[in-house]
Amino acid sequence: MKVRNLFMALSAAAVLVSCTAKPGDTTKITGVVNDPEVKEVRVTLASQKIDTTVAVADGKFYVEVPADLHSYGMIMDSSRKYGTYYVSDGTEVELTFADEDIKVVTKPEYVESTYAAYIDELVAIYEAKGENMKSELETLWTNTVTANADNALAILVISDAMYDLAPEKMLELMALIQEPMKSDKFIAAREKEAQAQMNTREGMMFTDFTVNHVAGYTKSRDPQPKYKEVKFSDYVGKGTYVLVDFWSPWCGPCRREIPNIQKVYGEYKDKGLEVLSIAVWERKPQSHTIETAGELGMDWHHINNAQAIPTDIYGIGGIPHLMLIGPDGTILERGFHGLEGIQNAVAKHIK
Repeated sequence: MKVRNLFMALSAAAVLVSCTAKPGDTTKITGVVNDPEVKEVRVTLASQKIDTTVAVADGKFYVEVPADLHSYGMIMDSSRKYGTYYVSDGTEVELTFADEDIKVVTKPEYVESTYAAYIDELVAIYEAKGENMKSELETLWTNTVTANADNALAILVISDAMYDLAPEKMLELMALIQEPMKSDKFIAAREKEAQAQMNTREGMMFTDFTVNHVAGYTKSRDPQPKYKEVKFSDYVGKGTYVLVDFWSPWCGPCRREIPNIQKVYGEYKDKGLEVLSIAVWERKPQSHTIETAGELGMDWHHINNAQAIPTDIYGIGGIPHLMLIGPDGTILERGFHGLEGIQNAVAKHIK
């Protein structure tokens, strides 16, 4: 599990509430905001189509939302400096915003028992680092989802497990979820992602795709992009090993991974390794991507303007995502990261 996800789970635990709600119940949410820059708070509850902004007056806010055990909501300030998840069941929740974090003043019974026990066991397994850690995690996730198959806790467990379970195991775990949670958009997206990963797992041939790559810009007062249709197969399956880097210029971890790729590329380019960076989910014009790649010294092949085309095909939920493809187009390794991870992946196949 990525540390970030664990802290998300702990944050969610702070306001997850009891599974004993009665129809028509409402949850009263009160908050104290110690940050004078925060003037309003955004409160959402997706299943109820609630997305409202609540004013902060004299450092306090108050809102009531319908009880709904089958969806998780979000409380966040307008600048996204603070944020936490919650599940509404009619239990009062009191929060304090301070030091870029949200402290829970009142903790409902369900937090103190079921979910808190789950988090304690989860942390204990990771800290022990035992020989059977993998199977212990799978057992914990399976048992917890089974016991909470029809409420929002199942979603939070899936969000923990998605970084550590193989796609086939993820599909097995999500198959345990019952309605109405099974129709949740998060679960549907994770199922689609896991299935895509199954179709493009290690040992499979690469799946081709086509994008309108921006090869450059016209030389004029109002430069226009010069589009060129390119295929993934223009670069892979051509008789060489290709390290594929799915990235985006706005992504900090992606940028930090570049020096590691550069080092490994320098070590193996004379032995037949090539590198292809594919820019996805870009938020600015492709000129920014091209400039950023130049600034970072990414002196290898590029495809930009790919957006979600390859990430949907390969089931990529986060970037950077690295993949090593063999000379014949076989996916040899995927999902590795860091200098050691890249070196190990490449060294297994290129001597």
